[in-house]
Amino acid sequence: MAKLGPLALAAIAAAFSGWAKAADLPAAPSLPPASPAEEEFSGWYLRGDVGGGVNAAAPKLEIAPGPLAGPIATQAVWRPSLSPSGMIDVGAGYQATSWFRADATIEYRFGASLRSGATDAWAGSAQTGNAFRADAASFVGLVNGYVSPVAWYGFSPFLGAGVGFADNRLSSVSAAGPGWNGGFASGSRISFAWAAMAGVDYDLTARLKLELSYRYLSYGTGATGGADAYPGLAGPISSRNRMASNDFRLGLIYLIGEGAPLPVVAQ
Repeated sequence: MAKLGPLALAAIAAAFSGWAKAADLPAAPSLPPASPAEEEFSGWYLRGDVGGGVNAAAPKLEIAPGPLAGPIATQAVWRPSLSPSGMIDVGAGYQATSWFRADATIEYRFGASLRSGATDAWAGSAQTGNAFRADAASFVGLVNGYVSPVAWYGFSPFLGAGVGFADNRLSSVSAAGPGWNGGFASGSRISFAWAAMAGVDYDLTARLKLELSYRYLSYGTGATGGADAYPGLAGPISSRNRMASNDFRLGLIYLIGEGAPLPVVAQ
């Protein structure tokens, strides 16, 4: 067996010396435990909103029957317009996951004015012009769903959609002009309604959120009652197309109950 030379013996001695010193080193310090992820509420909530809406689709009006019976042969309605409206709503909902929630709301829309002109063609070819005006209001009930995939420093952008109904009411209907002196009875019509929305929530506290949103609302048609100037001859004024609005809303969401916390990615 070959003998180890002096240099080989020195190298082996140095290696054993290093291992002995390593064995004498203190243990490596333990790392602090990872901070838990931020928790988010899961459970029921209440909400309320205020805002305003700008007409997105001018109503196309008609008077039934057409042509009118009696002394008026035909009637054309022109330049209808619907002024902006105010709105207020309340509702309740459920935060199902960190990114999905749903709620039901009931809303009152008020302050809008429906205006239009009309041209009457009387028997004998005589024509006259009239002006119509009515107060417009609506009760809107919607079931809504929202998706909010990300959160950043308390801000949570979202997209949403809703379906439901609208009870559209026209009242204080007046008609004035050489061809008409009177008005129409108040009337209402219930229609299917749908909405698409986008916005952002901001956490004011652990349970209170501020919400700013835009919504496109399609809320159906409306109609008056019959005319009082020509009872039995002129029926209601109604819209042939669906009314729609660009809505801008500011709301508060209050989380209620104990609710189970939802783990979300820490920011």
